[in-house]
Formats: sequence, C-alpha cells, structure tokens
Amino acid sequence: MDKRCDTFSNTQKRKYLNVLLTLRLAFRFILNTRKGSFSSYASMLTIAGLSIGITALMLTSSIIDGFQEVMSDKLSSIEGEGRVKHILGKPIDLDNTILEIIDKDSIYQINPFIKNVCMIRKGKNIEGAILEGVEKYPSAISDHYSSEVSSGEIILGHILAKNLDVKIGDKVFLQNFSQGMKNYLGPEINGFEVKFIFKSGLQEYDNSMAYISFIEAQRIFGYAENMASGLIINHSNNINFDYPFYFETWEERHNLLFEWITIQRWPAYIMFGLITLVGLVNLFATIAMIIIEKHGQIAILISGGLQKKKVRNIFMLQGAIIALFGSLIGGIMSLFLIQIQMKYSLLKIPVEIYFMDTIPFSFHLKNFVIIVLSVLVCSIIASWRSSKSLTSFSLSEILRYE
Repeated sequence: MDKRCDTFSNTQKRKYLNVLLTLRLAFRFILNTRKGSFSSYASMLTIAGLSIGITALMLTSSIIDGFQEVMSDKLSSIEGEGRVKHILGKPIDLDNTILEIIDKDSIYQINPFIKNVCMIRKGKNIEGAILEGVEKYPSAISDHYSSEVSSGEIILGHILAKNLDVKIGDKVFLQNFSQGMKNYLGPEINGFEVKFIFKSGLQEYDNSMAYISFIEAQRIFGYAENMASGLIINHSNNINFDYPFYFETWEERHNLLFEWITIQRWPAYIMFGLITLVGLVNLFATIAMIIIEKHGQIAILISGGLQKKKVRNIFMLQGAIIALFGSLIGGIMSLFLIQIQMKYSLLKIPVEIYFMDTIPFSFHLKNFVIIVLSVLVCSIIASWRSSKSLTSFSLSEILRYE
C-alpha cells in the first residue's frame, strides 16, 4: 500500500515539475533580458499589437452598445414603453371593456394622451407643431421639471422654442385647424404660458413637440370627456388586444433605426477586428522566429529527454501568455478611455446628425470576456500551427553546428 502511495506521489511530483518547467521556459522566452534577444523584443511588440487591436474592438463594441442604449433611453423616456391605439387612428373610448384588461391591473402605469397637429404663434413667428395632451409629463421632462401638468401651461421642444423666439415665461397662442373645431369666426385661439423648454437630443421631438394638459387638449380638439387618442403604458410586457386596438412599443415604432444599428454592428466588428488579426499574424511569425533563434537550446532539451510534444506545449503556452497580456493591457486601456469619455465628454459629435452631442460609451464585461476568449483560442491555434516545424527537427544537424 505504501509503495502504491509513493508511486502516486512521485507521479504527481513529476507532473507538477513538468508544469513548472513549461511555465518557466515559456516566460523565459518572453521575458529574456539578455541584450539583443529577438524573442523578448518580438514578444513585447506582439503584446503591444494585440493590445491595440483589442482596444479598438472594445471601443467599437462600447460605442455601438452605448449608442443603442442612449437611443433606447431617450425614446422610452419620451414615448413610454408602449402605446395602445385604434388600428384606424380613431379616438378610443376609455370606458371600452376591451381596455379593462390593463385598467384593473395595478402593475401598469397608464396615462391617456391626445395627439394632434396645431399652429403655435408668438408675435409674427408661426410654427406647425405636434401637440400632445397628457395627465403626466414623460420622464424626459419630469426628470428636469415636474411630472404634474397644470392648466394654462405649455412645454416646448428647444428647437421649436428657438424658431418661435420664445423663452420661459412668454405667452404663446395655439390655433387648431381641424375640421370639427371651425366656426364662423375662424379657428379657436388659446393662450398658454411657456413653463419649460426641454431638450431630448432627438431632432424629431425637439423640433415639433409641445405638451399641454389632457383636459385642455380634449377641449381644443373637440374630444368628449371619456375619449383619447390612446394610452401610454409603462412597466408593461407585450400586451395583446382584440380588434380594433393594438399595442405598439417604442422599439416597434422605431424598428428601422435599430435594424440599422444591427446592420452596422458586424461590419464595424470585422473592420476593427482586422487590427487584432494583424496582431495574431505577428504572433504566428514571432513564435516561428523564436523557434529558429532558439533551435540550439531546443535541440539540447530534446536530446536531454524532453519530448517534442512538451516542447510544443511550451510555445503554445507562450502564445497564450502573450495573448493574455495583450488582452489585459487592451482591456485596461479601453476601460480607461471609456471612463474618461463618460466623465468628461471630450469627443463631441454634431447633434443634428447623431441625436446626441457626445460619443456614447457603454462597457459590458460579457463582450470583454468574449473578445479575450476568442483571442486566446486564436493565439493558441496560431502558436500550435507555427510550432509544427518542431516535428521536422534534425537533432544531429542542429547539434553539429552548436
């Protein structure tokens, strides 16, 4: 029994010593401090190349994810998570039994709205606008002003306010030209005081949206007391309604925008992934050149009893170590740049084109892990492929000239 335990213990020790030897030789080829050592310089340059490629990939992924998250937050904060409308665009009866499915459920936040077009005038300045009557302002406004809607007040998008030359506290006049509200004296004119000017960063809304109270919108557009254009629903999953109603989320309404983001994602990954591919090619060349440079030492190790398979493992481990160092350095660099941009917003972009004034970043650990694992696997494959030359080593020829 003792002999078996000793044999098992010796086997474990040999395995442990083999692992230590493999690690030591792999690090020695990378961190060789001998002056003029090609292996050390080549390894450091390969690490630098991989770190630059991974930084480019991480920044690309972070920008795409950040843009999508910013757009999602902006749209959901203005439109709510979803809206219930009539399939033919007609006003809906708030007392309709079909709508009781959400009215009785306390988990939903329901806000009826009325939406129509009108003219807003201040002095000689006249602009067309989309007027929305609500009982509570959307979070894009309530986060900066208030969620409660008061009678006689109006909130304008900042571009609309600029075109009208309006400031907070000014009075503007609304004119409704819908057919049902015309009378012999002309269209009805209603005065409102500008209480707040919002800036969403989305030109579609900043250029045309105005908000007033739900009750005043009912009166202006001639809606009955229990009628509305639809319902804004938050904290909702996909809700199914019977005809003639339907539920539309903000993602479904702007699906073309998010399809465009998805289409642009993979070409961007491929383009910046080529930088990482260059680093992997450098790794392949580096391992091959190190084998050529160290062929005398490798021949001595093999002639001393070290199997060629274990020598190949040394170079495969060396490739994995180089990839790991490059990944860690690239991850740290990208995280540093992302934090700098998120804190100081140094990189600016035109808001008229991109719906935001700074480049958005969003760091996801999952993306970083996927990139690192992919680079590690590719590095091991590249190292394995470049170390295949060891199988054709002729020890007699090499040792003859050493």
